[in-house]
Amino acid sequence: MQLNINDIEASILRMTAVVRQDKAADVARSFGDDPDPKTRPLGWWVLAYGKPLDRDSFDNREDVREQLIQQVRDAGLVLQENVWVWDEAGQAQLVISTVPTLQRAEILATHLRAKGLSIRIRKEKL
Repeated sequence: MQLNINDIEASILRMTAVVRQDKAADVARSFGDDPDPKTRPLGWWVLAYGKPLDRDSFDNREDVREQLIQQVRDAGLVLQENVWVWDEAGQAQLVISTVPTLQRAEILATHLRAKGLSIRIRKEKL
């Protein structure tokens, strides 16, 4: 089996995200939060957002989303899964994290903005 460097990089990113997710759950428990999505109440999304999407062009939507994913990676973040949220204004929005309180969302948002990302906070919706 022959792997190219992109396949290896993608595998490393996935493994890193899994490890970070487990550690994040431990940290959440240390704050008294329950990271189990089946038992916890709705929280707050911290979203990175990018350029407007052309609703009529699949290629444009993919390009804009790939640009946003690259910005997130350039900021040093590794996401286990890319969760996209629809925006009424037609912008690409990627869930960076879901946190239990608005206060924690604002702290995280401030930290991510300092890394150069465009960030907004929204109430979690299922």
